[in-house]
Amino acid sequence: MRLAMWTSWILALTSVAACAMPEGDDAEENDGMGGKADGTSRFVEVDPSHSTKSFRDYIGKALDQLEKAGRDMPGDGGKLAKQTAAAIEAGLVHVDELRDLTCGDFEHVRSDLPDAHLMPEDRVTIHAHGSKAAKAIEGDLDGYQWGNRIYLSRQMTITRLAATLIHETNHVLNRSEIGYYDDLPSSAFIHEYRAFYAESLYDKDEWDGTDIIDYVVTEYELDRDKLHPDLLAHPLTPILIPTKAAWDARDVESDVEEVPDVCQ
Repeated sequence: MRLAMWTSWILALTSVAACAMPEGDDAEENDGMGGKADGTSRFVEVDPSHSTKSFRDYIGKALDQLEKAGRDMPGDGGKLAKQTAAAIEAGLVHVDELRDLTCGDFEHVRSDLPDAHLMPEDRVTIHAHGSKAAKAIEGDLDGYQWGNRIYLSRQMTITRLAATLIHETNHVLNRSEIGYYDDLPSSAFIHEYRAFYAESLYDKDEWDGTDIIDYVVTEYELDRDKLHPDLLAHPLTPILIPTKAAWDARDVESDVEEVPDVCQ
């Protein structure tokens, strides 16, 4: 997950960049297609019943950029770009916008954003024009991951969107929703450092001169004194690149979304 603002324990990302969608796009009519206008689809939406062409084009441009980087960028940055796009286009990772959170994932967001004071019933308002619930979530998050589902802000440049896809796909690959809370703050640091390191290999200009260790500790308000010392010395842990072998081991098809009682 990536944070747009400072919040506490969540699987988040970085800062919001220049606005990529016009104000008022949240009122765009849902065409319910779940694919591009020609009937094809480059990615699987979490909620295909609520789909807009502008969002599909938004993600499509990021996939184009990742595929180009996969051809042109040397080293692990190019590998990450290529394999991330391939995983999304193969349907291993499902993608949607933050307003299309499932009920269960909305509950996870509620838990992770206590300062937003969201209530279960707020989810029914999330698609409404001017929705306070949607604005609260979009104000704090650029990206969110749970299971093999990724939710994204509509407010990023295409380069930052592509980097966010790399970041969130790394969370999916490493099942961050399971391991993130195991041994706080060290477990949160492990998952966020890895994901930010991955995107830094792709978007080098954004991360030039930034100490990612310090960034994660500060942005996620982690107590450095409680981090395992060996993590600060060797912060990068597997798995970094979403290869076929890594996905075979991950087995996303076995994922079952747990539906909380409030959603029954």
